[in-house]
Amino acid sequence: MASQHDDATEPLTESEEWLSHKVDSWVETYKKSMLTPVTLTIVAEHQPIGVAAIAEKVTAATGWHVTERGLYRTLKRLQDSGLLASADTSAPRTGAKRKDLSLTPLGTRYLAGIAENLVELPGGVPGKECTTSPAAPSPIEPAPHQQQGIPAH
Repeated sequence: MASQHDDATEPLTESEEWLSHKVDSWVETYKKSMLTPVTLTIVAEHQPIGVAAIAEKVTAATGWHVTERGLYRTLKRLQDSGLLASADTSAPRTGAKRKDLSLTPLGTRYLAGIAENLVELPGGVPGKECTTSPAAPSPIEPAPHQQQGIPAH
């Protein structure tokens, strides 16, 4: 929100500054929590895929700048959790060693569980174009497994 403020205008009021900080804080938390499903989705769609390609696709898909360190930490955590598998390969032309990543069966199930529980803002956001498809189920309805009383795994 602070980035939307025009420097040529008046300085932010105290309440605007507070709101800007709150929004920025929420956005950073959102990005950190969404990096896992975004990364897993990219790997699932392009596997096997190298780390550099993952970084490019995360930025292309989200517009976020993800640090190399942050991405490597996320990928290591996902590998340590058994959600991603890596294979050492040689890069074309140079023969340099690199890791290609793929989703494990556990990672596939984990990603499906996340996807089942993602929600969209009901009715969209005032001032923004609504991205909810009319054919899509209402974002506030329970997931199908919750409607039928089937416990989530």
